[in-house]
Amino acid sequence: MTPSKRHFRHQREPRLDIARVGESGTVLALAAAGFSVPDLNAAASAAERAGYRLKVISSARALVSGRTETGEEMNFVVDSGIDDVTADEAAGLILPGGRRAVDALNDSNAALRLVQDMFASKRPIFAAAESLAMLAEVSGKEIGEADAALALNGEVFAASGETARDDVAKVFAESLQTQASEAA
Repeated sequence: MTPSKRHFRHQREPRLDIARVGESGTVLALAAAGFSVPDLNAAASAAERAGYRLKVISSARALVSGRTETGEEMNFVVDSGIDDVTADEAAGLILPGGRRAVDALNDSNAALRLVQDMFASKRPIFAAAESLAMLAEVSGKEIGEADAALALNGEVFAASGETARDDVAKVFAESLQTQASEAA
């Protein structure tokens, strides 16, 4: 097959306009040590392309470490403590997976309260991998054997498969924009 005849699996994502990041609002990422970096990156990149700024919140003080798909550790700057933010401050919430991280968040009343408040406010919540159990518990919805899910307007929409995380991240960013335009 000639190079011009190749079929591409994914369309190219629009470039990130750094000047626009933050002009649409803020998205919170609830992270604990050992969280899944690819989960965070998928949702955060989609939100940033839509003009949203990412704010990492954690019980960790200055840095929180996550794991890449190859098991490497990456550190992220913590912007705020979990107790220092409310659901009203954000347009949406990202819950990356990671067994150790989700276990730590489940042990935190402040983290559970934030997820409950975001769900009750009907703002978009992106959840992937192990964090799906947390979202199911908070929402009271059956998620099943999904790989990623979006909570929106009191409902949970789950997806499975190889591209589920990226597909849900894209819909998460679109739902942020839709909610912003409806509020205006």
